[in-house]
Amino acid sequence: MNHRSINKMKVIPLIILAAAAVLIGYFSLSESDRYTGVVEATIQSHSSEVAGKILKLPVELGQHVSKGDVIAEIDSSDQKYELEQLQLTLEQKRIALSDLETKSGTQTANSISIARSNYNSTVTSNEKAARDYQNAQELYAQGAITKEVLDQSKVAADAAANAVISARAKLDNAASGTPAESARLELEKLESQRDELLQNLDKYTILASADGVIMSKSYLPGDMISPGYNLADIAADGENYFVFYLPVEKLYSMEYEKTYEVVSGGKSYKATAKYIDVKSNYTPKEMQTSANKNRKSIKVKLLLPTDCPLKPGQEAEVQLD
Repeated sequence: MNHRSINKMKVIPLIILAAAAVLIGYFSLSESDRYTGVVEATIQSHSSEVAGKILKLPVELGQHVSKGDVIAEIDSSDQKYELEQLQLTLEQKRIALSDLETKSGTQTANSISIARSNYNSTVTSNEKAARDYQNAQELYAQGAITKEVLDQSKVAADAAANAVISARAKLDNAASGTPAESARLELEKLESQRDELLQNLDKYTILASADGVIMSKSYLPGDMISPGYNLADIAADGENYFVFYLPVEKLYSMEYEKTYEVVSGGKSYKATAKYIDVKSNYTPKEMQTSANKNRKSIKVKLLLPTDCPLKPGQEAEVQLD
């Protein structure tokens, strides 16, 4: 065997080793930028704002509900009774006020009406003067008007504010000592209480905040609940995220609103970066790969498209550039 043949035999193994090194480097690089994650749904909790006995809880685990569907009804019989009594009192107060206004002297009624009209007028003028002064401040900051013009606008605004105070005092003086005005003020207070009761009654019916699937139920009909306690959770439709952990030093490779490829079962889906945590943690064991094992990582959420078939709890991978 000549020297040339021997040299060729030496070169061939070297070429094979070099090629193997390149392939190993390639796959190591690919693995170093590949991360395992899991699909999570957007969970919306439905907590009670009031205390009471749960009368109805017409939803079951796994049930699909639409936004506005009843999640729970809490006993509001005491509040309804209180509202009924208040409505009766209001009606009595309205009748009493009507009688007082009929008996009041025409001159007194006219003076109150004039004072109230003047007060309303000064309030309107004050609001306009305040807006004008605010606009003048902005124009002055832009160099569009002089300091003198700005000062004039401020004087006008101060005068308008003082006029409101004066008009209010005249209205109070005109109304003082008149039974009708006192009855009117009491009526307004009761009406405010009624409105507050009506708003509070709405809190005894808890409605679904989104289309989705019931993921948890914490109570049953007949149970007592306190304010702040959660009745049920809904996994909202069309709001699934692919969640994975990225090593802190790789943070530069992520951008908000950028699209990334999420792969599962040989199929890929475009997902958009919507959440990048500012706190670092160790990667959960179930999401560890050679890329992030035993390393400080940050939590990243990619919003999956609405037509993506991946389900909450399903694993997938993302390959970063």
